[in-house]
Amino acid sequence: MKTKNLYYEIPNFKQEIFKRLVIFALSFMLIFVVSYNINSFLRVWNIINYDKYLEQLYNLKKEKGLNALVDINSSCIACMDCEDLDIHLPILEVKSQDEEDFYLKHDFLKRDNELGSPYQKFGTELNNTTNTVLIGHSAYTDSIFNITKSRSVFGRFNEYLYSNSSFNYNISIETLNGVLNYKVVSIIKFNAKNGTGTDELKVYNTVNLNTQSQFDNFYNIIKSKSLISNLDDASFGDKFITIFTCATDNLDYRVMVIAKQI
Repeated sequence: MKTKNLYYEIPNFKQEIFKRLVIFALSFMLIFVVSYNINSFLRVWNIINYDKYLEQLYNLKKEKGLNALVDINSSCIACMDCEDLDIHLPILEVKSQDEEDFYLKHDFLKRDNELGSPYQKFGTELNNTTNTVLIGHSAYTDSIFNITKSRSVFGRFNEYLYSNSSFNYNISIETLNGVLNYKVVSIIKFNAKNGTGTDELKVYNTVNLNTQSQFDNFYNIIKSKSLISNLDDASFGDKFITIFTCATDNLDYRVMVIAKQI
């Protein structure tokens, strides 16, 4: 009886293990690539639809009132309207620096979104602090599958850098306690890189103007640095909002629109 050659019947375990490791590695890479592209696609999709979802929020607010937005996100404290620039944005309250960081990269629905959501700077409070700072991204561009999209949040405020006779420079902010109306008194663009823009950043960091001297220092900066000269004046006792965003043409620069409450 002839003995069978067992060499061909017993698997080569080293080859089998190597083959399975290759299959596992390729499967892992495939899952990673697919997951990355899905996440990238969803990120771009949220950016592409940013304006549309803001319009939906604005229409909901018009139809059912500000409380309808608060029901969606309890951090919503106001809705800003600027007819000059067709800006209609919900404003969120943050209660810590961590929340500021969160809303720089999450939208009103708390979804991942590099455009973020405009918020009231931590430590300032609409109608209570003398200078309330409102922060929002200017623009963001992302690409996937050779598609590039850019959307703005506060970016339209860059249009205020150039005088326009059709502008009335009015901004209104609807809160749960009523509507606050403002008139722009200064529009500033400055380089915020490498420690520059010291005076301008004093405006950003100002919370309250409790004395005439504090007001004078604040007011001298915003009027001397303003790119538009024929705007309204202000006086001690006025309350302000400072809208803070990036310049759309150079991300090393910042734009501030300062308006007094009227």
